[in-house]
Amino acid sequence: MKFLSLMLLLSLSLLADAMTPKQLHVLQTVRDVAKTIPDKNGHTYEDTVSAICITESSAGKNTIGDFKRKKSFTKASLGPMQIQVATARHVSQNVKKLRWLNNLSDVQLAARLLGDIRLSAKVATHYLVLLQNQRLDHFYAISGYNGGTVNHTYYNRVMKNMNIVNRLVSSGKLS
Repeated sequence: MKFLSLMLLLSLSLLADAMTPKQLHVLQTVRDVAKTIPDKNGHTYEDTVSAICITESSAGKNTIGDFKRKKSFTKASLGPMQIQVATARHVSQNVKKLRWLNNLSDVQLAARLLGDIRLSAKVATHYLVLLQNQRLDHFYAISGYNGGTVNHTYYNRVMKNMNIVNRLVSSGKLS
């Protein structure tokens, strides 16, 4: 059992060390944005949002998801946080600061989600905070981020990536 734990720690360490400067920039940008968006109790979710970013796009490496299964680019999951246009519209209806997104066409919004790390992080963090405020449980909020009520597989992947985030923070690669 000790050997297995040591191997897991070593593999997480290698993954954290394998982050490119661009991935670290994406994660730091996501963290900086998340630190400014608290839930109703004043708690921020920079670690969780960073772990979701790694889970969703390998920290910005894969910025277009679900496109092969969808008929339109505007239905794909986009950007480092893999936000769909419909999700961004939902968030913009619930967050005053993001209402300006409603003035964009779907194509314009998709392009912004794909190319603007800060916007992707803002929408994602507000979405997670909305879920956290509604569901009052971290497991259900994280499950909801991936479109479900209960999603143990997704939650476990995010928690595994939380270990990478913690290692990056403790090593000083992220603040």
